[in-house]
Amino acid sequence: MVAAVLSTPLVTPMTAQDRPVSTPVPVLLAPNKARGTVWSDEGPRTWAPRPTVSAITANDLRTRLYQFADDSMRGRRIGEPGNYKGTAYIAREFKRLGLTPAGDSGTYFQVLPFGPVGFDTSTMSLTVGGRSLAPRRDWVPTVPTPGNGIGTAVSVSGVPAVFAGQWGDTAVMLDPAVFRGKVAVLMAAPVAAAVAASRGAPVSFVSCADVPDKFGANAAIAEEARQRANPTAAAAAQRRPAPVTAVRDLRAIRAGAAAVLVIGLDDLQPTAINAAFAQPMSMRPSQPINPGAVGAATISRAVAESLFGKPVAQLAVGDAGAPVTARWSHEWRMSPTPARNVIAVLPGSDPTRASEYVLVGAHNDHVGVNPVVVDHDSVRAYNMVVRRQGANDPVCVPTAAQQQTIDSLIKVARAIRAPRRDSIMNGADDDGSGTVVMLELAEKFAREKPARSIVFISHQGEEGGLLGSRWFTDNPTIPLSQIVAAHNMDMVGKGRDWQVKYGGPNSVQMLGARRLSREFGDIVDSVNANISEPMAIDKSWDVPANPLNRFCRSDQVNYVRKDIPVVYVSLGYAVDYHQHTDEPRYIDYDHAARLGRFVHQVMTAVANRPTRPAIAGPDPTMPTCGR
Repeated sequence: MVAAVLSTPLVTPMTAQDRPVSTPVPVLLAPNKARGTVWSDEGPRTWAPRPTVSAITANDLRTRLYQFADDSMRGRRIGEPGNYKGTAYIAREFKRLGLTPAGDSGTYFQVLPFGPVGFDTSTMSLTVGGRSLAPRRDWVPTVPTPGNGIGTAVSVSGVPAVFAGQWGDTAVMLDPAVFRGKVAVLMAAPVAAAVAASRGAPVSFVSCADVPDKFGANAAIAEEARQRANPTAAAAAQRRPAPVTAVRDLRAIRAGAAAVLVIGLDDLQPTAINAAFAQPMSMRPSQPINPGAVGAATISRAVAESLFGKPVAQLAVGDAGAPVTARWSHEWRMSPTPARNVIAVLPGSDPTRASEYVLVGAHNDHVGVNPVVVDHDSVRAYNMVVRRQGANDPVCVPTAAQQQTIDSLIKVARAIRAPRRDSIMNGADDDGSGTVVMLELAEKFAREKPARSIVFISHQGEEGGLLGSRWFTDNPTIPLSQIVAAHNMDMVGKGRDWQVKYGGPNSVQMLGARRLSREFGDIVDSVNANISEPMAIDKSWDVPANPLNRFCRSDQVNYVRKDIPVVYVSLGYAVDYHQHTDEPRYIDYDHAARLGRFVHQVMTAVANRPTRPAIAGPDPTMPTCGR
């Protein structure tokens, strides 16, 4: 039996005019010990797959999402095996439905040049005076950046070292006759000079009572306007020590040095040392970093003293040291599990309109596995009270009353089940929900004969900076000029009245339909006025103020950039946004299915109308997102 245990507001609004107002949060617990469930929006932990049907149904969405956002997918981060597995599933579904491949070379996949960039630790080496040095303990390579001017590689054998003074001391000129072809060794600038005094408390130490309310578009607009009017009011985040090479110093490079060593490892924090050996993933660089520059590394004082045979304090510019042999390279490589858009087409039935396309998309990636392991229910209890929009709201210290409520929620959860340690960011709502609704649309359309062709695209890398949609629109596999309208679905699994502002069983947030084509927006509204399941369209986010930068944060941006009419469809940010708790059990499948049927009817209307939606041109009042 489901019992409503807690239905009163969790946060009491403050009345002081100079303090942000917290909105009451009507959260329901619905504990059921027999089923092992705690929360009112909680479904079963697992779901046995069953055959899907051509209709867009809640159970079909469950069958798909419990697979796609399973722990085995490891959070589907771009370029990682879990994401690769997820894109393979999407392609299999496209093939099963008989859709035409529209990726590279007759496949469903459009591969992005994406992969790790960093040092190959298996081949890197540094030897001083014939003694091999240990990475991390004795030295770390310097990651090249446009700011530091350091090159990507070093390859020297038996090259003498020469002391070059202090890093950043531009009053000292380095003679090319002394340093050309040598390994220049510099002393790092004093650490105290590179560290600014911290101002204000770290964000994580801010009281939740001082966190402004941004629940809903209007609240976000008001708070963002207040911040613009008082730009110095926000607390400054704590500043961290700068790297020893934060100040640009190209003297040794300009003097012709073959490599640069900086004495400063003893002052580096462990996080900085680990960062030097990290392998962050990125798109292939369009050009080399600092071409022509030489590489560098940071060494310990002990290494420097063995190199020169005396204490560092006794060194003078021009002092000669032992020979150095070194080899390392900072390079980009293709991921062994490539990042892929997945693209399929249902050919149109009308010979005169089949060369035109109606596109629908969603992104397949999320943010992987979090290095921080947490208790699932404790995180959800905390977020229910003080982070109603998940990662859109900052981490803060609850007030005494808020903490009491959080503790009471955790107590109820503990009576139902033991703590569950969790680190996988499953991304069921973001954007597993959009992905499975897209697959349901594909299965629905596969049994129909729309006049125009339908493009189904699973975008890659939205979380990494809208990478897949950018790659597709810059390297289209179908003519962009023939796409008459696009529909982007992102986070279509939540939307209950207590989760989002203006939520409810028929709610939908839509942005952008009229930004290029007023007629496209009219089509959407006309369809909604004439269907058996009309949606309550919330347009409060679709305003020039662009609250929370909402319109610029998903893949529709890249279609606007190419002058393609596009609408962004969502049920809104909710408590599990970018949290460990974004799992299939908390999705509102009936709501998502209803939204899928609505998108299908809008797409059908666009696909079958005699003419394509007219483009009126960009609305100058709306955000451009840097296009």
